[in-house]
Amino acid sequence: MSKATTEMVKDRRKPAGSAPFKLGMRTLVGAVSIVTTHGSGGAPLGLTATSVSSLSAEPPSLLVCVNRQKEIAAALSPGAAFAVNVLTARQVLIAQAFGGQLSARGNDRFAHGTWHRSRDGEVPLLLDCRAAFECTVADVHDYKTHHIVIGTVTDVHFFAHDEPPLAYCDGEYRTLVPLTPS
Repeated sequence: MSKATTEMVKDRRKPAGSAPFKLGMRTLVGAVSIVTTHGSGGAPLGLTATSVSSLSAEPPSLLVCVNRQKEIAAALSPGAAFAVNVLTARQVLIAQAFGGQLSARGNDRFAHGTWHRSRDGEVPLLLDCRAAFECTVADVHDYKTHHIVIGTVTDVHFFAHDEPPLAYCDGEYRTLVPLTPS
């Protein structure tokens, strides 16, 4: 291998840098969800997330990435219950409230939307969202600034699954439309 080729290989292994990385990640389309659980005092906690992904069908599992500095991060420990509420295009204000884009803080964020407790009273579920996944934290992996939370799905609720989904791309909330008629 030539010296120039070796240097190119080394250059590809260097981190891209925070600013270009963030700019590049903004081009990915992400479904918008609200992750909810309880804090140690029983108060509901939640945040807007686009970093949610299916992980396994057997057992049904998903993962969500949560900034370690967020209050909810400490509550998402192994065995804890949480929910992932997938938003519809009509729920932009809820996404903004839980994403810190409105003045609502703490419990005041739950004034946006219609919330109820899951059957066992463990987690807040958002009525009229597309779907809500009730989960139990199976594992948590730390990576730099974030926790990668793996949840085993214990129940799935379909509230408004026919509504268009809320998406986030290029720094804006958007919706998706089919390219071909159904």
